[in-house]
Amino acid sequence: MYKTLLSRPPFLLFWLSQLTSILGVHLYHMGAIVVVFQQSGSALQATGVLVARTLPRIFLGPLAGALVDRYPRKQVLMGIELSRVGLALLSLLLAATEGGTVWTVYALVAGLAVTETFAQPAQMSLLPALAAPSELVHANSLLNSTNYGAMALSYALGGLLILALSMTHVVLVALALFVLAGALLTPIRSEPASPTRLQGRLPLPHAISQGLDYLRRHDLARSLTVMEFLEHWPHGLWTSTLMLAFTTQALQASELYWGYQNALYFVGNLFGAGLAIAFAARMHRRPGWTIIVNAGLMCLLTVSYALAPDVWLAMAVSLAFGPPMALRDVAQDVLLQSTVEPGMLGRVYATRQTLAMIAHMASSLGLAYLADLLPVRQIYLFGGILYGMTALYAMTRPALRRAQLQHIPPAAA
Repeated sequence: MYKTLLSRPPFLLFWLSQLTSILGVHLYHMGAIVVVFQQSGSALQATGVLVARTLPRIFLGPLAGALVDRYPRKQVLMGIELSRVGLALLSLLLAATEGGTVWTVYALVAGLAVTETFAQPAQMSLLPALAAPSELVHANSLLNSTNYGAMALSYALGGLLILALSMTHVVLVALALFVLAGALLTPIRSEPASPTRLQGRLPLPHAISQGLDYLRRHDLARSLTVMEFLEHWPHGLWTSTLMLAFTTQALQASELYWGYQNALYFVGNLFGAGLAIAFAARMHRRPGWTIIVNAGLMCLLTVSYALAPDVWLAMAVSLAFGPPMALRDVAQDVLLQSTVEPGMLGRVYATRQTLAMIAHMASSLGLAYLADLLPVRQIYLFGGILYGMTALYAMTRPALRRAQLQHIPPAAA
């Protein structure tokens, strides 16, 4: 199926564009964290890069969804790449004039975060127009594995560029990747306008309200959105700060093994994307149960991690954690793309993204605060309980248990 998808020029160009764009974004973010830490010597100020990346996605999510559903998704994505090119050029200009400060870096990162806020709903909403309904499991698996691979590569490549050269060279590489991503999108024929877009230009507040009302009435999409919100509370366990504290305090291991755990997690995600392909037929028959079972597995694995007696078992659990996460992500995306009205997909994805970012940011800060008061193992055990509660919620949702894929023709996207 991969060969079939990649042999189709529109999908191949879309896939290559997302690969280069994601690589450029993560290269820039990694370089920004290093530069802020080098300039300030403060881990707290370096963490500000992550805050600058999160806040725009919280505040602009609903607006992003309404705009993505209003305009052709290809045009939105091309506008995003053009904006990223502009931000990279501005970054180079400030570096050349020595006008950069820590707050300037925060502002540029926030600008990139604005583009990310629009990118995810646009990408996932365009995908059903480029892949047949029977290909959505494979298409989402390919995109997810590409994302994880690009993230791992950006951290490795970014570190080498910063150490060997400078932040300017990182920005130059990111700029070239953004230009290439936009060029790859250009030949793709824009998808036909959906009936929703042809009904006229609703005022943005009305469009946002319409999306929320649709989500309220769509039982399956609402269940998946609530589940995503609930899961992002324990997801706060896997921030760099808490994992570093667990590795050094609970496991009595060095920072080197903290890095190994992150690498193994990405490897596990790549393996999970492969499993989604191997079990594509079963996922098509019971996508809801794929989500429920993997939520339960995340509970068990988190408890196992919390009780790990040494770093070797912790690394094994980190590897094992990847497949359930990847399988769950693929199943959720395929269900939404197959059952949500195409003209509403952008708003549904944006609402999920906004709620998830709110939960993740609050959780990251709250769990980090608790880690200063309680043993870090107890924090991870608490997170395991939260995952368990999410799995129980999923099991109580009839829409998830009975979920079946409804094939919507790509031409309606």
